[in-house]
Amino acid sequence: MINMNKITENERLKELLKKINEDNSPELDNEILEEIIMKTNFISYINSNELESTFGNINFNVLKTDDDKVYLPAFTDAEELSKWGIPENMNTITLNFDDYVEIILDNDIDGLAINPFGDYYIISKKGLENLKDMKKERLKVNEVRIETNSKLIISEPKHLPTMMMEAIKNCCDDLGNVNRAWILEMMTEKDKSWLLVLDFEGDKNYIFSKISQAARNYLGNMYLDMLPYEDDFARNSVQNHKTFYSKNK
Repeated sequence: MINMNKITENERLKELLKKINEDNSPELDNEILEEIIMKTNFISYINSNELESTFGNINFNVLKTDDDKVYLPAFTDAEELSKWGIPENMNTITLNFDDYVEIILDNDIDGLAINPFGDYYIISKKGLENLKDMKKERLKVNEVRIETNSKLIISEPKHLPTMMMEAIKNCCDDLGNVNRAWILEMMTEKDKSWLLVLDFEGDKNYIFSKISQAARNYLGNMYLDMLPYEDDFARNSVQNHKTFYSKNK
């Protein structure tokens, strides 16, 4: 969903952009891409007759370079946005990485220019395409598929993954359509993983991807398997276990 006129700050990304313009390094570049791809909302100027949740009726203000390349500018905050010198009453829109990729790949635009009048960062159209594929692979949902006659043990974790559980709870609050969640430990003949069962409303793939994104930094060497509560195996697995998340509690 597109949020109009939402204020963003993104201090962490601004700090990293300043650093990489002073001392370029692969480590810093990876940190910047992590912020851009997974965490940051940006602001862009637009002209539009109707403000809708699709891009069809929105005309974006773009930048053209001396070599005739066209870039879609994205700004981390109002301070960077003001450096363009466009009238203050111009409409703005708040977008994330996925939104910009959709716009740029579907139009005659050569890339994304982040903070073009400050500590800038440029990603080409080809680079965005590669990053889109990388993100898709990274967030691929790991759903449980139980092989026939396979041996497995479902149990309460001896050591609760408290940091991951807190991140998942915060994500569930943000999503607003997850009612309950259980976390269990699942052991098969091959490996051990967390089993997350979710009682929710809405699009499963979207919810599972968001949860996967929230939990990824806390997994260590474990996998996170997810199942909807409506699944018979999931419902039976949590029958005698308490939820760690309940909506509005």
